[in-house]
Amino acid sequence: MFVSGLNRYAVLLICMLLATSCKKDAPDFPTGSSEAINGWIYDQMEQYYYWSSALPPAANYNHLPKDFFHSLLVKEDRFSNMMPSGKTDTYGTTLLNTFGFDFMQFKEENATVSLISHVVPGSAGDRLGLQRGDTLQHVNGQLPTENRLSSWLQQATQQTSILLTLANGKTYTLPAAYISQPVIYPSEMFMADRDNRVGYLFLSHFDFSGGYDLLKAIVKLQANGVQELILDLRYNSGGSVAFASFVALALADIQPSDVFVHYKGNGRLQDLQETFAQTLARQPDGYSFSASDVRQKGLGLQRLLVLGTGHTASASEMLINNLRPYIEVVHIGGSTYGKDMASTTLTTPASVVGTVPGWHIVPMIYKIYNAQGQGEYANGLQPQQKKVEHSVLPLYPFGDQHDALVAEALVHLGYRKAQIKSDIKPSINAPTEPQLLFQSAPYQAQPIEIQTIKK
Repeated sequence: MFVSGLNRYAVLLICMLLATSCKKDAPDFPTGSSEAINGWIYDQMEQYYYWSSALPPAANYNHLPKDFFHSLLVKEDRFSNMMPSGKTDTYGTTLLNTFGFDFMQFKEENATVSLISHVVPGSAGDRLGLQRGDTLQHVNGQLPTENRLSSWLQQATQQTSILLTLANGKTYTLPAAYISQPVIYPSEMFMADRDNRVGYLFLSHFDFSGGYDLLKAIVKLQANGVQELILDLRYNSGGSVAFASFVALALADIQPSDVFVHYKGNGRLQDLQETFAQTLARQPDGYSFSASDVRQKGLGLQRLLVLGTGHTASASEMLINNLRPYIEVVHIGGSTYGKDMASTTLTTPASVVGTVPGWHIVPMIYKIYNAQGQGEYANGLQPQQKKVEHSVLPLYPFGDQHDALVAEALVHLGYRKAQIKSDIKPSINAPTEPQLLFQSAPYQAQPIEIQTIKK
């Protein structure tokens, strides 16, 4: 085939333009090298990361993979993570999941006071009689103070047992174990005010192991003629988004076909919209809850009073925000944790790592919005009524009408206002609210995991 001189120049120019306009192929790094792994990381982040437009255009792959990954994260990203592929426990070791209890420490005038804030039902401490509100005198013969608490906690959670001494002289030896919290605490309190009854449910996290217990609790609430419900999410770090939809259908006046959530990504991923029924359909194998059946058995409430704090995170925040287009949600307590994003887990393929240990990367890929486009709560969902649970001391059991957050909810409803205000004490021997020195996180915020769909 003959090509004229002019045409030869034209063909050459086209070839040059094509060569320069196409993305350069990644360098051919040896399988299993840090550079090969980092190249794979960059490609995944470019495709999926919510802030992919902020990635450096020319990355330096000459770093350890974990350092390289964290170098790509934007300042506002608090949640993206990377871990060895063999690691399964990403939520840390805490007093609560090791010994079944937690505590708060306060300063009152010149004294430091430590109170038990949480006892897991069924744990060794619970069986021995340890209660929320007990005054803690010593732990293993010591009284941890503010400047030593971090190092002390690390040491304490590595021990095989722990000795608690209370101010009343009682001692409790608690063995280390993996403490799995029940999803629903056995505290279905019913607080009556003449003809009105207020139900109470404490949900520790969102998991389908509590699905049937929630339905049983609803049957009890219905049998007792409950007209209002206080949903306690103060220590709920999230969990299954499908279970969040299950809770919504079981409690609220919504329809399975109503939009539950909008997921919005970086432009390379397809934005997602799901109804309550579609989200519930993500339930794990072994469960077959029907959205219409759960809704039919549910309470159908038009108002929900939610107790939320800085430990209320992820899927539990999503429940609060994404019910608001449909019912009145009254948030009582403090600002929530502020995890308004969903992630995905990507694992290095064998073609990249070869025989060396692999990695999981967990980048944030979607922002979460409700049916009305409301979201952007990275600084936490703000309560309509601010109240801290230690404004009333000693701490009362979850669901007790004298607990500061529960009492505030009852006051909001107009029930027992005079009696509650006369019964509760503002603090221990102090006219002002005590200064909180320490409160550990019961669990880290659990991720909202989403299957990715490329455009």
